Amino acid sequence: MKLIIGDKNLSTWSWRAWLALHSFNIPFVETVVLLDKPSTQKEILKHSPSGRIPCLIDGDLTIWDSLAILEYLNEKYPEKKM
Repeated sequence: MKLIIGDKNLSTWSWRAWLALHSFNIPFVETVVLLDKPSTQKEILKHSPSGRIPCLIDGDLTIWDSLAILEYLNEKYPEKKM
């Protein structure tokens, strides 16, 4: 599972998804896209077809939007009781 986020200090939506994965001990690889660079949009599009972050990639599935990510994690890991 891979989480693509913006800087946690600048993107609270990214922080929300990161915090859920971290707090519930769900293994993931974190990739940070710096939000203040000319190449930001290009970097995001490498991972997220919507051009939005946070973006969770789990196998062939790509989910963007922090609430959608949390809903997915809740369904995938019911034992975590998110």
